[in-house]
Amino acid sequence: MALLIAGSCSSIVENVEPPPADEVLRPYTVSTLAGSGIYGFADGDGKDAAFSDAYGLTTDAAGNVYVADGNNNRIRKITPHGIVTTVAGDSIFGSNDGSVSEALFSYPHGLVVDGNGNVFVADSGNSLIRKISRDGVVSTIAGNGVIGFKNGVGKAAQFNFPADLVLDPQGNLYVSDGANHCIRKVTQDGTVSTFATGFGFPEGIEIDKVGNLYVADTGGFVIRKVTPEGAVSVLAGSTSEIGYIDGKGGEVRFHNPEGIAIDKDGNLYIGDLNSAIRKVTPEGIVSTIAGNGTVGFADGAADEAKFNQPSGIAMDAAGNIFVADVRNSRIRKIHR
Repeated sequence: MALLIAGSCSSIVENVEPPPADEVLRPYTVSTLAGSGIYGFADGDGKDAAFSDAYGLTTDAAGNVYVADGNNNRIRKITPHGIVTTVAGDSIFGSNDGSVSEALFSYPHGLVVDGNGNVFVADSGNSLIRKISRDGVVSTIAGNGVIGFKNGVGKAAQFNFPADLVLDPQGNLYVSDGANHCIRKVTQDGTVSTFATGFGFPEGIEIDKVGNLYVADTGGFVIRKVTPEGAVSVLAGSTSEIGYIDGKGGEVRFHNPEGIAIDKDGNLYIGDLNSAIRKVTPEGIVSTIAGNGTVGFADGAADEAKFNQPSGIAMDAAGNIFVADVRNSRIRKIHR
């Protein structure tokens, strides 16, 4: 393509090729991956499925989405084509370990999948950290079912509403221990320690390439950063005021940010109770990528889409963003 480049001394015609199509950023579109909008339980094909307080999301290497379906006491799986199945759990709440057909959960809230296909679950109602192995066995790796705050190994430890968790490259888990207002660390042998404190009510948690943690501090109305040494700072938002303002750092306002995901460039994606999905750059610059602050349900162009309590956020390798739209009882997909 020829462009006329005008200078003070001359006009020069140069051949300039347009950028490749994949470098041109298209606007986001919002669609429904799964969920009928009916509050309940049903496996099946996409919009025939039903969820009940689905909060936590994560993805695996194959692009499957795993859902912590809280009020159904189940862990669900959604294929890239929208087929929903139950991985583990039943309508009955409990804390039984064993095969996935026998194991029970109580209001699971967050989850993460490792590179081997094992699923780790923040079993919030039981105050336990559970593992679903790739071969279909559920075990408890930390906690004893008693609400409290105690470090220790395995069942000697106690939690109080563990809300979400993330893995580091060494296989350590970092748990946002919501009602204890702190971040706990769980090593592979089940040793639990306190990693960082001073949160309002931490929920969503992510980790970047160099080991920094990012926490959606729901009760503090901010996004916090925790260094590998445990130093805590506010990346964006204000602890003194809720609201809905894009911008940078302390001028930003959130309304109970809950879910969090991270992309390869270190950008964060936040499920905000403002019925909006917010993006936070590593420098703390915040923008809205989907939703407009209006409560409701609508697919389509991102700025016209509507959510009702977006919570858990996950991202696949292709950059698709998945949202647990809690009060709409749907799992939404944001894509270009």
